[in-house]
Amino acid sequence: MKKNIFFALLAIFCLVSCAKQKPLELLPSEGVYYSLFVRSFCDSDGDGTGDFKGIIQNLDYLNDGNPKTKTDLGITGLWLLPIYPSPSYHGYNVDNYYDVNPDYGTMEDFEKLIAECNKRGIHVMLDITLNHSSVNNPYFIASKNPEDSHREWYHWVSKDDPNVYLGTKIWGHNLWNEDAAHPGFYYAGEFEGGMPDYNLNNSALRAEFKNILKFWLDKGVSGFRFDAAGHIYDSIKYPKGEASVEKAVDFWKEMTDYIHSVKKDAYNVAEVWDSSLLRARYAFGTGSTFHFDMGTRILSTVASGSSPSNALAFGMQEDYAKLAEFAPNAIDSPFLTNHDQVRAASTLKGDVPSLKLAAALYIFAPGTPFIYYGEEIGMKSGSRDETKRTPFLWGASYKGETTWANENDCIYNKNTLSVSEQQKNSESLLSYYKTLIRAKTENPALLRGKFDSYSLQSDFVVSWKMESEEQSAIVVSNVGKEKIIVKATDIPDSAKVVFASSKESNFKSGEIALNPQETLVIAWLKS
Repeated sequence: MKKNIFFALLAIFCLVSCAKQKPLELLPSEGVYYSLFVRSFCDSDGDGTGDFKGIIQNLDYLNDGNPKTKTDLGITGLWLLPIYPSPSYHGYNVDNYYDVNPDYGTMEDFEKLIAECNKRGIHVMLDITLNHSSVNNPYFIASKNPEDSHREWYHWVSKDDPNVYLGTKIWGHNLWNEDAAHPGFYYAGEFEGGMPDYNLNNSALRAEFKNILKFWLDKGVSGFRFDAAGHIYDSIKYPKGEASVEKAVDFWKEMTDYIHSVKKDAYNVAEVWDSSLLRARYAFGTGSTFHFDMGTRILSTVASGSSPSNALAFGMQEDYAKLAEFAPNAIDSPFLTNHDQVRAASTLKGDVPSLKLAAALYIFAPGTPFIYYGEEIGMKSGSRDETKRTPFLWGASYKGETTWANENDCIYNKNTLSVSEQQKNSESLLSYYKTLIRAKTENPALLRGKFDSYSLQSDFVVSWKMESEEQSAIVVSNVGKEKIIVKATDIPDSAKVVFASSKESNFKSGEIALNPQETLVIAWLKS
């Protein structure tokens, strides 16, 4: 008898232990992603620059692999900004697509990072630029020879070409750049002279891109973030009649289809910083595009303190309608700000209640949200790109805090509370993000649900409904500065509050009570 009891207890212990170790299992396209600039995240070797080993050392901050704990952030995916060798600090002009930046470590370090992420249920997405390379890339160096096959991989013209105006300007600089070693020959560099643009009409180049994508998929990455996806066929750099949105979408569909032939459940998202119509069209080719307008609208709504006639939710619904029209199977990718934009905390002047409200509005939106590193602790920035990518604030006594950035670029965060400070406070912005992410990933309606605006007849309420196969949920936010009570009599009696910004915000007897700048989520299972 005692022996049977012993083995029964042992079995229970094993089950509990296994449950603690089992990571949250979601598709790469589900959950919440964290956008991470390796250079700024954590320095493991004291050289001032963030590296792969630094990320590994802090994976438990992001997700410890145990869904029962609440001390980690709880993210389910990482978007790593460019990790390849590059002459720039940001890495968007790539020297070699088949290697990693030595500042960040070795390929073995990267492979270990992937392995450690897998243990915790964290998917890894790589940033990749197929619009341009660096001038140091072997492809471009070879292309300088007019007789080399790589010549057609780029946009080369001669000074005598009657179809090209060499004085063309874009964003304040010259589009066409003369090759100093071969006077009279020019290449296109839409973003800058150090970033020569590819000619995507070339089939050999497309084949090479597929080789590159497969190389990283074989390393274990779960997908790609396509940089400058909306610029690959800009008419400014192609001969007349050779550029169009249709050709761009076809190119991305070719790449995405190939990726899915290698990894069926890969998740790719494209940067198309344009209208909701164009984003929707590109989403047909890429499977997902970042929802730029949403972040801007959310920050504007929070700053104004009102949303007459549920304007924010209705605007979102219009965007989703366009997405459904052009790319019905696409996944939306909402975010507040990214590495190219002034940080949300600067726009909202560091006001924590406003930042919490903004966070809830995009985390609980449909699709897979992306958190820009430091957003969860309210990091600020200036308008220069370097100020938007400064070292992550672990805390003054933390040995791994990076020091690579110019001190003047870091001045915006002199009063920002670090991770170590915010972890001690259950009411901090960091603690709030942890709660938001868990509510998103634990409720099917929030995780996989379809969106429908849901008006509660108040100019200070933003509200919508989310429907999955098994669950319904109402997301209600008070964007105003006063407490409100609104009626919601069509919510069933079985409904439960699954998220509340505070205990004061609640749902009872068909009424929703919300403190200023707070959010409530009410959910119920379908019969």
